[in-house]
Amino acid sequence: MHHPALGLPPDDPTAGLPAAAARLRANRARLARVALQETIRLVPGFDKRYDERMLRLMLRDYDGHIEQLARALETGEDGYVVNYGEWLVPIYRSRHIPMLDFIGLLAGLRDACAAVLTPDENAVALALFARWDDKLKAHGRLPGDHKGNPVIRFFFKGAGIGDDKWI
Repeated sequence: MHHPALGLPPDDPTAGLPAAAARLRANRARLARVALQETIRLVPGFDKRYDERMLRLMLRDYDGHIEQLARALETGEDGYVVNYGEWLVPIYRSRHIPMLDFIGLLAGLRDACAAVLTPDENAVALALFARWDDKLKAHGRLPGDHKGNPVIRFFFKGAGIGDDKWI
């Protein structure tokens, strides 16, 4: 993704797969519903962890995810999804959604997009999803996103004695 302040030309919207991007944008609402259903099917307990309000918020977020995927497909630049994933990390952390669940949301979108893309376009989209997932997996290893190792926590706290709020 080129930045105009650097004097670089903007990305060419015809350099990649503009027809695939147009199909994604045309089927945006249906893709979002199917993607959330696929996420609930793929990730065990997903619908139990989040209430209806949070699921509606995730459904609304799919609109932005689909738009960024369409931009990446039409320009051939993976920065649209990779950088977008980086920007979403603090938002999803403030909503108390772990990165593994966010990766599950993307897996649902990946499966839903296969219905409107041709096999060749889907191969390009799968490569974009793989780079998007790799960037998010790095954030999933950060503290606060997982429960941690109870054995290490036990020894670090001095044989389990102490305040649990720090570890």
